[in-house]
Amino acid sequence: MRWLGTFLLLFVVAVCPAMAAEADPRGAPAIIDAKRLTFEKDRNLAIGEGDVVVQYKGAVLRADRIQFNNATKQAEAEGNVRLNRDGQEWVAPALEYNFETRAMRMTEVRGFVDPVVVRGYDLKMSGSNQYAVARATVTTCDAEHPHYRLEATRSEIYPDDRVMLYNVTLRLGDVPVFWFPVMALSLQGDLQPVAVTVGNSSRWGFFILTSMTFPLAKDVELTAHLDGRTERGVGTGADLKYRIGETGKGMLRGYYASDAKPEDRGDRLEGKDLPENRYRGQWQHWQALDSPWNPAGGDKDVELKLDVNKLSDPDIIDDFFAGEFRREVEPQSVLDVTKRGENYSLSVQARPQLNEFFAEVERLPEVTWSVNRTRLGPVPIYYEQDTRAGYLNNDAGDTADPLFTGHAVRLHTYHQLSVPSQWFGWLTVIPRAGMGGTFYSDAPAASMDGDRTQRAFHLLGVETSFKLSRTWPGVQNQRLQIDGLRHIAQPFANYQWVPRPDNGADEVHQFDTVRQVTLGGGDLLSLTRYSPLDFPAFNTIDAIDKQNVLRFGLRQKLQTRRDGQSWDLLEVEGWTDWRAEKEDGQHDFSDVYGTVRVRPKRWLTVDTFGRYDVPEGLLREFNTAARVSGGDRWAVGVGSRYLRDDSNLVTLDAACRLHRRWVLQTYQRMDMEDGTWESQEYVLRQETHDWLISYGVRHRSQRVKEDEVAVFFAVTLKAFPNLGLSMGGQDIASGD
Repeated sequence: MRWLGTFLLLFVVAVCPAMAAEADPRGAPAIIDAKRLTFEKDRNLAIGEGDVVVQYKGAVLRADRIQFNNATKQAEAEGNVRLNRDGQEWVAPALEYNFETRAMRMTEVRGFVDPVVVRGYDLKMSGSNQYAVARATVTTCDAEHPHYRLEATRSEIYPDDRVMLYNVTLRLGDVPVFWFPVMALSLQGDLQPVAVTVGNSSRWGFFILTSMTFPLAKDVELTAHLDGRTERGVGTGADLKYRIGETGKGMLRGYYASDAKPEDRGDRLEGKDLPENRYRGQWQHWQALDSPWNPAGGDKDVELKLDVNKLSDPDIIDDFFAGEFRREVEPQSVLDVTKRGENYSLSVQARPQLNEFFAEVERLPEVTWSVNRTRLGPVPIYYEQDTRAGYLNNDAGDTADPLFTGHAVRLHTYHQLSVPSQWFGWLTVIPRAGMGGTFYSDAPAASMDGDRTQRAFHLLGVETSFKLSRTWPGVQNQRLQIDGLRHIAQPFANYQWVPRPDNGADEVHQFDTVRQVTLGGGDLLSLTRYSPLDFPAFNTIDAIDKQNVLRFGLRQKLQTRRDGQSWDLLEVEGWTDWRAEKEDGQHDFSDVYGTVRVRPKRWLTVDTFGRYDVPEGLLREFNTAARVSGGDRWAVGVGSRYLRDDSNLVTLDAACRLHRRWVLQTYQRMDMEDGTWESQEYVLRQETHDWLISYGVRHRSQRVKEDEVAVFFAVTLKAFPNLGLSMGGQDIASGD
């Protein structure tokens, strides 16, 4: 009987001290369960037959027959062998395994190493945590006859890391469809091993985009790209991502395209001269460091950020990486090292111009020392300052921006004192006074100071606010999750007076300034819609000029209680500026700004921003974004972006689960100003036993460039759920 074999082994180990020490002098003994169990004491062997189970150090070995050496922990198993350890399962006719060294050898094997199933011959340990398999077959399909498989002449398995395959053939069923010289599969389910996207675009022609990812080490991965486009030519590149423990990470990226048709109709109308040999290079790195003056280390209070971008021409990102282009039109290069203390920060920033066609304010370099608002001893006086020094150069690139002129060594410092107080127990009053100055080693022609100039300025200001609130604890609605209501209203006002500096903004170079863009109707729009009044938060220091302004407004919140915490159902804020002294062309009041955020449920959010010109009676800007979702069944988002005399965009994105295995997604964007349907995108996603398949089409209307139409088909493995439609950073779903 099975219990008898187990009892006899435990009896021998417990009763015979010599054998117990030999079995495992460091801890618990191995446990053997079998229908028949015999011992050879002189050879330290336990031999089990019939449904044998050996358990030791978290590993479980099952077989028809197992011979186990108590001294070496070596096991030889035969017949229906199954080994489970560390989330892995290995099945073989016969196996040799050492429970102590974890070395194993099998002449024929079938194993599950999450998320892949491995079949092969002659598995043996080739390193401390590495296994070699000859004639390996790998798949994520758990069917008896896999729907697809990768066949390799040899493979290497690194548990909890990766599987390397060499001389690989991809088979769908029994049909060979693709060959790879080498392939790597991540056992962490976080890397796309290989992806192929096929489609047709009016911009690219017929295209095939391929990418293959190799986990070179635990924290290093390499993705290689090889793309072909009938209208544009061949492109190739690689991305290298890495991590340095918990304190650093980065990415190196390069891409080259031999472009047979670099210019389209829009480029020719704009007079662009784009090269046929096009490329991009990028290095991004982040690192947390210890302070050099802290020998003990461990603080990690120094942060290094690096972003280097080198492009062959201004359009390569738009042409081949449209998703990135929508996020950043002109990628810049910057190195920033910042040391942060409890109430200060010290940073060094270098920002060179590596792409001569973009406008850039070069900082070569600039050092900034800032002190946060800090109390001065026991007195209720607070001090803050901002000091910076560096060499700055305005490089206009291929633009004709008149503000991108001049270069100088600039020294700037600003110091401020404030005295927070509370009057009558409810009114917060914070008066402030500050002074500063800026020196420039070079001056524009408009300056009266000659080759160099400097200016001093000072300010006086006061900020006030108070809160009013009322509660309704009796308001209850279980369906709407309302557990009482509280309304909070906070009027605020902020006054600031800055006399005209001895040199105005038109008499110094404009490095950090308020820049504007020209809208379609000819109006100028500031890139910063509204600037903070307070210094040093107002950091466009070269634009400092006389100011006599009162900003006032009202903040409101409607709250309830959920899960024991306050929940904001509604947030409303509005403000405007009253100009006690105004420039030519200005009104007494600025535009009125307002924001509204509604969030009655976690699945429903509405955000709104508006800007209204009261004297002219015109709505200058109005943006909305609303999103509602029904769990994993459906989601709808609606948005609008209105700029007077420029555009009136309306967007819709929606997703609906049509079936357990089918999801329909769409994205629409229309300009209501002129009726142009700028973008239409439809994607149907299918989930099969092994694959996630996407069928997509997109039409993109452009006013200057030619319209784009793209149809594509993409397949990714279901076992790697983070795989998307982005191949090599190229947004296939966006029609590129």
